[in-house]
Amino acid sequence: MRYFTVESFSFDEPGHWSGEYRARHRWHLSGVDCPRYGIWSGLSAFPSVDLSAVDEPVLANPKGPTSLEEYNRLVALVRPFVPPELPVLAGGSFGPMVGTAQGRFGPVTCCPSWELILREDAVELLKAEGLQGIIAVRMELRSRRSTMPALYELEARPLAKLHPDCIGEFKTPACDICGKPESFRLPPKRWLLRSSIPEGLDFFGIKGASPRVVSERFVETVQRLGPSDVHYQELPAAD
Repeated sequence: MRYFTVESFSFDEPGHWSGEYRARHRWHLSGVDCPRYGIWSGLSAFPSVDLSAVDEPVLANPKGPTSLEEYNRLVALVRPFVPPELPVLAGGSFGPMVGTAQGRFGPVTCCPSWELILREDAVELLKAEGLQGIIAVRMELRSRRSTMPALYELEARPLAKLHPDCIGEFKTPACDICGKPESFRLPPKRWLLRSSIPEGLDFFGIKGASPRVVSERFVETVQRLGPSDVHYQELPAAD
């Protein structure tokens, strides 16, 4: 099976679609001021996680980087509602995206690069064709267009790993004080560690990196709905 990252068009590249959205997830963990690393914040997002039972207003209205003590308190509140295999990290977002949208959207939208948005008919087609790993959460968007189709964010669970040889020496070790995971600068040439690829899944994320990964089946299926303003860049794998 071949795999691809999804990348948006460049700013000067003509596209087919005018759709734009301005939205944020319903709940959010602030960044943390770590005694060792200073202030840091990640980009993880799990829209399927429902925190409506957590009675903590700051999760809906974060105030910026917080102390380690306060951060640990918030993580303890959130952790029971997140599947144990998923990380709960500073900067993490949860719940559906809420906001506004305008224009017309293609089957797939990827702007910014760490958010993959599907039109409703694309979600229905992927599921009808039996593709796996499609966790699609409907976005709560207001629009002046009464006929605008529903949009869904795909939840990218960080399951695969980049190959250690492409990361090289550009990495920072994990922190046992604040829980910051090992991090690295995304290399321009990159490939997956074959043994880490989740078997049978057609969509997933990469640990420590923002690109979203789709299978060849995913690309072939959504292209049946017409063009999208995205590029699919093949991501090879090696042992």
